[in-house]
Amino acid sequence: MSPSTPLASATLLGRHHHEIGGLAASGEGPAAISLSRGGAAKTYGHTEPNEDAVYFARGKGGWLLAVADGHHGSSGSEAVIDHIASSLAADWTGDAALGFDSRTWQECSLDVLHDCGRAVLRRAAETGVAPAPTTLSLALARPGESALGWISMGDSHIFCATAQGIEDLGWACLEREDRYFVGYAAASRKGMRDRSVAGYRELGETRALLLATDGLSETNIGVACPSQAVADALVASETREPETRALALTKTLSRTAMAAHVSNRAGDNIGCAVLDLRGEGVAGD
Repeated sequence: MSPSTPLASATLLGRHHHEIGGLAASGEGPAAISLSRGGAAKTYGHTEPNEDAVYFARGKGGWLLAVADGHHGSSGSEAVIDHIASSLAADWTGDAALGFDSRTWQECSLDVLHDCGRAVLRRAAETGVAPAPTTLSLALARPGESALGWISMGDSHIFCATAQGIEDLGWACLEREDRYFVGYAAASRKGMRDRSVAGYRELGETRALLLATDGLSETNIGVACPSQAVADALVASETREPETRALALTKTLSRTAMAAHVSNRAGDNIGCAVLDLRGEGVAGD
């Protein structure tokens, strides 16, 4: 194994998962991902049945999670996840200290989002299809440094669970109705600053990180209270063995969203990525 290769990783892409009610999942210890077309058919205009993509990577230094929700096709979400996996994961989860602080992480986030946007445009040019702008939410946890970093653009979620409750660190925390996506030709690095959310702080007493696309929360499609759905999923997984708890957690959250789709008779893709830090020995190695 190359020193620049994560110890473990997994990716789920929407173009492989088109069955309504089906749920794909993959896990590695305290990390897991899941992806579904949804619990019901989409009732809004769309290009492909499933345009979401999800990813996690484990290295000696920590964990990286990402979810992406493509619009006008799945190529955008795939391009972003491919870029993260090939260009960021090895360094960010490796054993060498990264040396970020809140200021340098904020600046790094603009580079990441701009580079991801260019990846969307390159993929469109390579495949001869129209660009498919996408949301992106990612989280980096490095337990040895007690560091938590996150970047979000669009309406996908990053939930952080602590003993004090559930906090959404993504765009929803700003309580703004507008939203933006990566993958537009006119987008500039500078312009990303007011169109995204990023933060870097101590991992501290974080119990779990749960990333989800908006199939969890979309009005009249997903659940009425996403944070409560996250809290309920954490409780439901509490009695699981540590080695299966993350997988149970991501499946439960996805199935909660899918049940809402059935109840609302309107579906959406739902992608989730979780890191369960409730057990012992959660460092990358």
